[in-house]
Formats: sequence, structure tokens, C-alpha cells
Amino acid sequence: MADASGETIIFLERDKFYLYNGGSVLSLNFPAQILPDLDVKNKDALFNLITTFIQNNKIEPSQLFFVISEAVCFSKDFPVKDPTDVTGVQTSSQAFIDAVPFNSVLSKIYKTQTVYRVVATNQELVDVVVDAFVHRGFGLTAIVPANIYPEFGALRELTDKFAKHIIDTREKAKLSSMVGEKIAPESHELATSVTKEPKSKLLPYLIGGFVILLVILVIVVVLRR
Repeated sequence: MADASGETIIFLERDKFYLYNGGSVLSLNFPAQILPDLDVKNKDALFNLITTFIQNNKIEPSQLFFVISEAVCFSKDFPVKDPTDVTGVQTSSQAFIDAVPFNSVLSKIYKTQTVYRVVATNQELVDVVVDAFVHRGFGLTAIVPANIYPEFGALRELTDKFAKHIIDTREKAKLSSMVGEKIAPESHELATSVTKEPKSKLLPYLIGGFVILLVILVIVVVLRR
């Protein structure tokens, strides 16, 4: 069952993720051959592993809050020397992001009073996990780094207390999200379902007309001989 608020928390670690949806905290380990050192070696195997986890645990679709552990992120602080120097911040941030060792990088710059904090992670890993849940009818409310929760950011696992704090401060996650929101479909219909095209009601009449024309053509050919 989903949390009473209709929300599910995913907490991504280096070799697993934790899930909270109102009951006990569940976890799914990633085999080393699929995900060594945060590098996705087999996207299909990872996708299928997560899909099976969702099915076996009978997890009902809801809105996801996706929290990324500090162990899964690369981050760097740049002091705020000149608040108007936007170009300088972007240049320094981009240089840091380019150095992150992934083919595809998900990143965001967070500004405080004293620093610009650049946070980056493996976009491919995040995409596979999110896509597996979206494929089962889930929506996505936010993706955030754990360090936006300073009182819990150093944790390497998801606890009931941390999960409830994320839900209670959901607006903070929405404002800090690294991506846009995706709303779960009301019917929770799976992406694999196929809608058949309705047959035309005129089809029987068209076939009948064709047969009649064919008969007339045969009669005309016979009479001409």
C-alpha cells in the first residue's frame, strides 16, 4: 500500500535503494555485475530487477520523491564572491560537471548565502530506476540530493523518521528538484498495454458493395463474348 499521503520515497545508495510507502522500509540490492561503482553495465537487467521488485512487493503506484545519497553524488562548493557574476559561476560549475566520470550527468546548482553548491550524479542510473517505476504507473514529484536535508544528509539508509520528514517537507523537495514533475496517470495503466483500434461500422457495407460490383463486372465480361 502507498503512504496515506499518496507518496513513495526512494533513497538511492551506491549498491541499493530503499523504499518507503507508509509501511516498513524495503530495500533492493543491485548485483555488482549490473552496477559496479555506479556504472550501469546492463540497463535491461537493472530495469527488470526493479520491475520484479515492484511486482513481488505489490507496491501500488503513487507519486515518487527520489532522494540521492551523498555517496552517489559529486558535489563542490564555490564561494559567493560576486552575486552578480553569473557567467563566472556557470563557467566554474560546468568545468566541475564536465569532470564527473559519467557519460550522462544530472546536475543542479544550489545557492546559499555563502556558496554555490554544484551537485552531480549519474543520469543513466537515475533514469533507469525512475523509468522502471514510471512504467508501472508511478508519477515523479522530485529528484533531490540528500544534502538538502542537513539533519539527515549523512545517513546511508532510509529510516522511518527520515522518510516522514521528506513527506512533511515535500514543498522543499519540489522547490529543490533537479527535474520537472510528472503526474501519475489516474488509471495507473501500464505503458505496455495496447488499445485496439475500433472497427469501422461501415466495413460490412463496403465489403457487400465490392462483391456486387465484382458480380456486375463478371456479367458484363460474359455478355461481351
